Amino acid sequence: MPNILVSNISFGVASPESLTKLRSLANVVLNEKSIRFTDQDFIEKISNVDILIAGTEKITRSAIEVAKNLKLIVRIGVGVDNIDLDCALENKISICYTPEAPSESVPEFTLSLILNLIKGISVSDRKMHKKNWHRPMGRMLSSMKIGIVGVGKIGSKVIRLIKSISPGTEILFYDPYLESAEQALKCGIEQLFRESDIVSLHLPLNDQTGGLVDGGLLSSMKKESYLINTSRGGIVDEAALYQSLKNNHLAGAAIDVFENEPYHGPLAELDNCLTTSHIGSLTQEVRALMEEQVVEDIESFICGQPFIRPLDGFNFCGY
Repeated sequence: MPNILVSNISFGVASPESLTKLRSLANVVLNEKSIRFTDQDFIEKISNVDILIAGTEKITRSAIEVAKNLKLIVRIGVGVDNIDLDCALENKISICYTPEAPSESVPEFTLSLILNLIKGISVSDRKMHKKNWHRPMGRMLSSMKIGIVGVGKIGSKVIRLIKSISPGTEILFYDPYLESAEQALKCGIEQLFRESDIVSLHLPLNDQTGGLVDGGLLSSMKKESYLINTSRGGIVDEAALYQSLKNNHLAGAAIDVFENEPYHGPLAELDNCLTTSHIGSLTQEVRALMEEQVVEDIESFICGQPFIRPLDGFNFCGY
């Protein structure tokens, strides 16, 4: 039986049946300490591993080169920017992921962040916990122009959700791979940041998007506008965002993803920055679905069957 290392935390909690099935297929080692794996953790544990089930923890060249038996990495989630893809390709390691599942939960989460920010919910809550009766002045969604950066499965659903509760809200979008999007007007990224009251990011982290939202784009935003990031932390210059919020140029931001996680930086000290711990896709239903999909592709791999959700270019032969 192949050896499987699960570096992702809490695998099998949402779908115990998936863990039971996995154990019938392989020898499984779980992340029982529930601590995010470091490079050293991988180096110590991965040498005899055939299949790795991973979350957002970094999978570096040094870890992959120790894993002489590694044939498959299965990513619970969408992005694969945490994996050294060049090294995986050199070693002909297959990669699968679960791109569809988070598109059910992240849009709902994004809408909740938008409403939270413009209604002042979290600010009022924090003040109330300090015995301070604070009544922030909110805004109506219908009066605001919203910019969506990246209109894939998640971004397009965010647009539909916004329109479903506020049909009159004007929505701009920027996506270099799309000419049109339902219920939204395409524009350049500079125009989108300049004209939007709320900007929400829904794009992968890669060479083109890393550091995309820098001090220049942030300073071009309207005074008292809002930024939301539920995609990848490395897309936003966190130091520049901190200054923009600290100086009250932006009215607020909601950040669920960070360049380095777990995050313990200064954004969490600001009242006008709503910070959450990368929970956009973390729902019972979606997590269970992702675990089921992971096991499906692992079973296909072990049985020599085609993958169901391979990453393009990383679909090599079976076990």
